[in-house]
Amino acid sequence: MTPEDARTLLEVAEWTLSHRKRRSTIRQLARTEENYLLFIQELERVESECFRAHSLRAEATLTLVEWLNTLHYFRWHCAYCQSKPFQIMSHYIPLPQGGTTATNCIPACYHCRRCRQKEDEHIRSYLAQVYIPKQSVATCSLP
Repeated sequence: MTPEDARTLLEVAEWTLSHRKRRSTIRQLARTEENYLLFIQELERVESECFRAHSLRAEATLTLVEWLNTLHYFRWHCAYCQSKPFQIMSHYIPLPQGGTTATNCIPACYHCRRCRQKEDEHIRSYLAQVYIPKQSVATCSLP
């Protein structure tokens, strides 16, 4: 993913925060069909995980902007091994206790999701970094 594509996805995600999610408009804002399909896939991923959290009466505050920023931070790769492209959203703390939040959701590959280590310093430092800005800033942005 190019930096321009990442910026475009984030701009579209920020637009959806204040506008009704009209797919025809989102398609135009995404600029390319590939960006549009990726955007819709990640939007559905976030909505699905938030629905799961709600059904378990867990916190469900993750936004698409936060998720895209997380993906950008990890270069769209698994947060655990940092070598394979991510495949799923993983909850660092199990979903019922940690919820679907910016401070608990990270990208993972299937292998690392099954065999993950909770003591990964890179992941813990990222989650701590997300927690601090979230207290004072409503939305994040790419550099």
